[in-house]
Amino acid sequence: MGFHPYTQEGYFQAWNYSFTDDQTWIFATFIVSNLGPGTKNCGVSLVVFDKQNGTQFSTREYSKDELKAESGNLELEIYDSSVYKGEGGPEIKMVTDTAELVISYKTSWSKAVSLSGGKIHLPEKDAFVQADMAFSSVPAKGYLVLNGNRMELNGRGGMEHLLTNYEVYKYSRRWELYRSINSAGERLFAGGFIGNENFPEEEIRTVSALDPSGKMIFSAKVLKSEVLESETEPFSGYLLPIKEKFYLDESGSCSLTVSRRHTVGQIYVLSNISAVLRFFVRLFFTKPYQLYYITDSKLDCAQVPEGSLPKDKNFRGIFSYYLINP
Repeated sequence: MGFHPYTQEGYFQAWNYSFTDDQTWIFATFIVSNLGPGTKNCGVSLVVFDKQNGTQFSTREYSKDELKAESGNLELEIYDSSVYKGEGGPEIKMVTDTAELVISYKTSWSKAVSLSGGKIHLPEKDAFVQADMAFSSVPAKGYLVLNGNRMELNGRGGMEHLLTNYEVYKYSRRWELYRSINSAGERLFAGGFIGNENFPEEEIRTVSALDPSGKMIFSAKVLKSEVLESETEPFSGYLLPIKEKFYLDESGSCSLTVSRRHTVGQIYVLSNISAVLRFFVRLFFTKPYQLYYITDSKLDCAQVPEGSLPKDKNFRGIFSYYLINP
């Protein structure tokens, strides 16, 4: 999950740090890519949702000269935003035009969950994509200064990582990520992408669960999915599942049913970036949106394909849609 630069035009790498408490949801993303105009190859993106004010979104774009990172290292600086290894775990600082965010996470980077099962090789020669979750629902503290108002943060958070050396719009319609927790403190994750006609397989999804100490309980590929209820989502105009079933074995006797409830953030990406970068993004993404939902799920299995069942089969968490092309 460290910094791994590639020379291909479609190279894109992102680290998404999240935070939540009873009132606030925060998603802070550090990005490095070859998709920006000229030398603008890195930046930060901050999404803040609270129940009173809704969603606020801000970004900053920077040149390669303002990026400090070593290959293989998780620590990095993008101008005045940074990721460092603190005494108790990762510490992030993000500065945008309207906000300053500082969060310390109490965890290590050593217990990652692979959502993609390593590199997924794409039809193009030597092209791949890889997605991992470094940690989720760990203690997190810090502060947020938004529009001049300071807010103390004391809740839980996580980090996910995406790396690809090929343009995502050429093979996928949308990316998904679900991170959740049950009453026993066990965590369940589901993630992957829905492919388009250029991808040999329709979708790549994985479901994994960890015990409270971070030890893997089970991990399984989604062999088939079934949309039980759907809608044309009003904000984005995409047709999306409201309720969906993921089958984890050949017989169909083990499944995860995911039901999204209410939104905790929605962004039309093109309305929140500079005019210069907007032109380039439109070359790659027809309708780029980010949607975040509180989501419930239930595991319905007598036995998982490999590993053991969680103590409580009911989970609740945040489901993120990264919409690329209809």
